[in-house]
Amino acid sequence: MKQVHDYGYKDLFSHPQILQELLLSCVNEPWVQYLDFSRACTIDKSFITPAKKKLESDLIWRIPLTTGVEIYLYILMEFQSTVDHFMALRILRYILEFYASLLKQEPTLKTLPPVFPILLYNGEARWTAPEQLAELIDNRIHLDFIPQFRYFKIAENEFERHQLLALKNLIGALFLVETTTPDELAGVFKQLGTLLEQEQPEVYRAFLSWLNTFFSKPVPDWVTEQLDTKEAPTMLATTLNKWKQELVQQGVQQGLQQGLQQGLQQGIFKGKLEGKLEGKLETAKKLKEKGLSLQEIAEVTGLSIEEVQKL
Repeated sequence: MKQVHDYGYKDLFSHPQILQELLLSCVNEPWVQYLDFSRACTIDKSFITPAKKKLESDLIWRIPLTTGVEIYLYILMEFQSTVDHFMALRILRYILEFYASLLKQEPTLKTLPPVFPILLYNGEARWTAPEQLAELIDNRIHLDFIPQFRYFKIAENEFERHQLLALKNLIGALFLVETTTPDELAGVFKQLGTLLEQEQPEVYRAFLSWLNTFFSKPVPDWVTEQLDTKEAPTMLATTLNKWKQELVQQGVQQGLQQGLQQGLQQGIFKGKLEGKLEGKLETAKKLKEKGLSLQEIAEVTGLSIEEVQKL
């Protein structure tokens, strides 16, 4: 599925649990198992120019190892569909700028901390750019004098569907949504409930918020049907607004018909009132069917608990 803008990726990967899932699912390096994600924190700094912000986004994490040493993760999220042949040079430049900022803050540093560079790519085209900087440089001189640098590539379109389903986590769900065609997505989405069962509520909400932006409004009905509304306040609000708009509109139309006999303005006013009440009752019925408590339904619709009980 083609993406050209940042659909909230930076917010998603600002959650330690999502970062942990990304590394454990995609980065097969021995030091990953020693990262203390409970003490991970983001660095409030970006090296992306304003002109590039719609095509890419970056995020820096500082994470201590259980041994006490700290490392940094630099994640560059690439949203453009074309492949940048000189990506290795770009990422190296960002990391060098990061090192320069560290030295400015701590001039007495004698050793720079390690930075693990990750490219997260969600475009349609196959990623073909060299991952090694040396491959971009003519090698007529000895390799000892050529900068040695490599970034770690995570290309969503290189995963098979069965691999993503086997992950059984949010990363698998995220990559599935991104790489599945619209015609196939409704069927695949039925399997996402299993992938998200173990997610923490705040992470689940972040994913649903991203889905709202990904699909734009209105969110497809089959999305709301597959996800638990108790854990999805953002998506629930979108669904409720849609229901209310439809029901209020029905009430207005009824009022207009009655207004032919009693006067146009009176009919519109009555239609709005009836529409609002009918909308609340219909919304309450739907929420009751979905298993929400009487208290929750009353808070959402503005009805009394007694009115909800009668439905």
